[in-house]
Amino acid sequence: MKSGPTLSQLRIFLATVNTGSFTAAAVEMNLTQSAVSHSVQQLETALNARLLERNGRGIRMTDAGRRALPVIRHMLDEVERLKFEVSVNAPPVGTVRIASFPSLALHIMPTVLAHVRTHYPGIDVLLSDAYLERPSVEAAVLRAEADIGLTQLPADPQLLSRAILTDPFELLMPTDWEPSTIWGRPYIHLGLPDDDFVIQGLRSLGLHVRPSLCLMTEPSIVAVVRQRLGYAILPTLSLQGLPEGVRRLPAPARLTRTLGTVTRPGELSVAGRCVLKLIWTSARSWNSSWGQAGSVHSRS
Repeated sequence: MKSGPTLSQLRIFLATVNTGSFTAAAVEMNLTQSAVSHSVQQLETALNARLLERNGRGIRMTDAGRRALPVIRHMLDEVERLKFEVSVNAPPVGTVRIASFPSLALHIMPTVLAHVRTHYPGIDVLLSDAYLERPSVEAAVLRAEADIGLTQLPADPQLLSRAILTDPFELLMPTDWEPSTIWGRPYIHLGLPDDDFVIQGLRSLGLHVRPSLCLMTEPSIVAVVRQRLGYAILPTLSLQGLPEGVRRLPAPARLTRTLGTVTRPGELSVAGRCVLKLIWTSARSWNSSWGQAGSVHSRS
């Protein structure tokens, strides 16, 4: 009778995927390359599915491998959780993957990373701030490419979300333009055209604008505004060190985005829950200090 997958096989498969080759996985796992290859083959036999394609440059996951990967990660996280639950004094261990907006990674995560390094050396936090849109953060969490997402709310209803910050928008314009002339000039939009939060907010005031440019990063927009090619309305968290020639004013409407955390229901490891709580604590502290400066109001 065919035996089921073993924890050793799952760990070796994950190491192979993470390192990108059998050779690198063998070094990480302190095994021979043939032992790693044989273990992956045994796992494929147990699952009756090809998980990896071998080629001269390394390995590539098959469709079955991509479907199996989040399940395998969850199973190994649960094993670590089991160890923790039966040993009250054991510190949390494991890898926590975070997908984040750049602005949230900049303002919230340094404190979290420093705390983890000092107090939880067994936790490895992998942070990516390359996510520029809400759907990309949500997709990373839903596909189990990330355990925690830091993004704009509201989120996909399949995810658990918690608001941690509110971030008001501000008007950016060249310093020599008069505010009263703004609405007849080109509008530079942050994000895709169908992400119309700002546009709808302006429309509620009777200001009908159409983007002349849609750019994905705030620094790009600031550079365009500096060249006197238009005005923009950007969130305060993203406005750091504006160059000469650009000034900021309050937005004409109280446009405020809500930022928060998103996770998959019931799948967060002990290490993941630990990091999530640190994020909430860091956000409260940062939000409170920023609110005292009059820039933002705390929202629980």
